[in-house]
Amino acid sequence: MRLMKRLLAVVLGAALLCPMTAYAARSQEALELYKAVEAKNRNMTDMNAFYDFKMKMSGSLFENEGIGPVDMRLEMNMKMNHIQDPSQMRYMAYCRMTVPESEPITYSMYYLDGYIYMDMLGQKVKYPVAMGDMMNQALASSKAFDVPEDLVGDFNLWDEGENKVIGYTINDAKMNEYMQMVLGSTGLTGMLDGLDMKLYNIRGEYVVNPAGDCIKMRLKMDMDMTMQGETIGLKMEMTAEVHDPGKTVEVTLPDTEGYQEIDPSVLNVG
Repeated sequence: MRLMKRLLAVVLGAALLCPMTAYAARSQEALELYKAVEAKNRNMTDMNAFYDFKMKMSGSLFENEGIGPVDMRLEMNMKMNHIQDPSQMRYMAYCRMTVPESEPITYSMYYLDGYIYMDMLGQKVKYPVAMGDMMNQALASSKAFDVPEDLVGDFNLWDEGENKVIGYTINDAKMNEYMQMVLGSTGLTGMLDGLDMKLYNIRGEYVVNPAGDCIKMRLKMDMDMTMQGETIGLKMEMTAEVHDPGKTVEVTLPDTEGYQEIDPSVLNVG
């Protein structure tokens, strides 16, 4: 259980960072195409996306438990609405985590009125997170990185059927600075307390349909993490498909009675 709780903290941290890398990558490139895509994303109010994370993890965290490198898959359906209005924003995610030779773990997460609610491993907990502030900070910061050299480079553009694909890489140092800035503006630092995280080798692709909507994201990146003196190395590939871009998304939330409030830092202790 100790190892599983730590794995969940790592996976949760990686999953939460992906929206940041998506927003951060928005700058420059096939200028006319990207200006049109960016204008739509800047005004996005709703999102329904399916994420598929494939991860390989290693390091002393596993070696000390007598475990070799671990392959893990996280599948997640995430829905959000009222993104432009933090006071009204709603968020939900249904997740399935699979590790070879283990039973899959399913869990759900919701955001409502400044709290994240989690139903996981038989426990229902809630903790405060300024998710609206995080989204606003991510969007504002992405616009601040207006000079291509600051964050994104190595752009390529090619066709994929009727769609266009934008390929890019992200500057490691700038991305880590950006990550700390965004996390520092929210309650997420409490949830990731004691977890030192560095991202590198970040490269991605955006698939844009003829209407100018980003309908798919692909991301590859490596992470080095230290958690309570133990090291974790992670290589991750992520694919996200955006369904019905521009359409209103209904977010159904559970009855929040019975969720116990906790300190976010307890999520990554053994």
